[in-house]
Amino acid sequence: MSTDNISNANNTKNSSSSNSINNSTVTVIKGETLEGAVQGGAKTVKKTVRTDFSECITDAQRTQFNLNTFINRHIRTGSKAQKYEIWEIHCLLERAGKVFQNGKALVEVRAPVNICGDTHGQYSDLLRIFNSCGAPTRQKYLFLGDYIDRGRHSLEVICLLMALRLALPKRMFLLRGNHELRAINKNYGFYAELQNRFRSSGGEHVALYDHFNYVFSFMPLAGIVSKRILCMHGGISPHLKSLDDIRNIELPLETAKQNPLACDLLWADPEKGCAGFENNKIRAISHIFGESEVDNMCKRLDIDLIVRAHQVVEYGYAFFADRRLVTVFSASRYQEELHNYAAVVVVSASLELSFIQLKPEEFEKRREENDKNGGGNENEQPTAKGGQE
Repeated sequence: MSTDNISNANNTKNSSSSNSINNSTVTVIKGETLEGAVQGGAKTVKKTVRTDFSECITDAQRTQFNLNTFINRHIRTGSKAQKYEIWEIHCLLERAGKVFQNGKALVEVRAPVNICGDTHGQYSDLLRIFNSCGAPTRQKYLFLGDYIDRGRHSLEVICLLMALRLALPKRMFLLRGNHELRAINKNYGFYAELQNRFRSSGGEHVALYDHFNYVFSFMPLAGIVSKRILCMHGGISPHLKSLDDIRNIELPLETAKQNPLACDLLWADPEKGCAGFENNKIRAISHIFGESEVDNMCKRLDIDLIVRAHQVVEYGYAFFADRRLVTVFSASRYQEELHNYAAVVVVSASLELSFIQLKPEEFEKRREENDKNGGGNENEQPTAKGGQE
């Protein structure tokens, strides 16, 4: 893969503007910090992390659980909320946990592949991605984490993706994001969603929440596509000298601060004008890094491109460091406040890039109404408010 392939990759689908790349705004939602989660949450209580969930399900329930039926139920009902039984989610997590435990912190993927950023419980966007890019039975996918929190349907997103990971192990790959950390998902929506949806369970949602985070702790932290494209949720690190440094990260990882390299893979951000690596003062954890460090990292690791997520991007994707790094975000109209596109990075077998952009659903509806009334504007673009994700 040459850098020419990257710099000339303007083959964008569903885009109404060819120059939206250069105009994209990368933002972070205010308050989205580890410090904010700790300070804004309940008092810190030391507890032993539960690792055995075998008593949460019976052998009869294990036999009853059918993975294909579980997946087909999601596809058949579309974007509607699922009616889950707690035991069936435990069955799913038990199987997923075994798969992730047998893996490493760096997953190797061969192109072609579709690379997706944050989905954050926006289940309708996940289904739109599959409709636009192709079903996982025909296409290969690499998701960069942050499946939960913020959106209304974290359960649907993470359950369907984990089920697909089990059913299609050569086509579906899932990395861990910073929201797959207990300190974050306890305070940004996931725990509350479980509590609300299983309110009558007599407190069984607590064990389910613990089971999810136990499985999250084994998820890989980075992916390498055809040995040329390095992918992660957050960013690069001063502790990253070779790909073996990632391979050698010991899992499970309960907290980001257990391993400085893992922390940066989950949390780090690019920053224009930054000289080298600096402390990430906005997030109160990890680093920010500048263009020169991206170039140095690509040379050191002998790679062509870095793909990461972690930040809202106005048009779904944005380049950095002379197109050696691209940020992708796959949740449109994020938190129903912004008017950002969602996007997917499409990597061909020859490692050429193109992008599929998904417009905010509300923006599409408004534009269709304008067109019907004769007032459509082909050049109209959504705008994103400032903030930190």
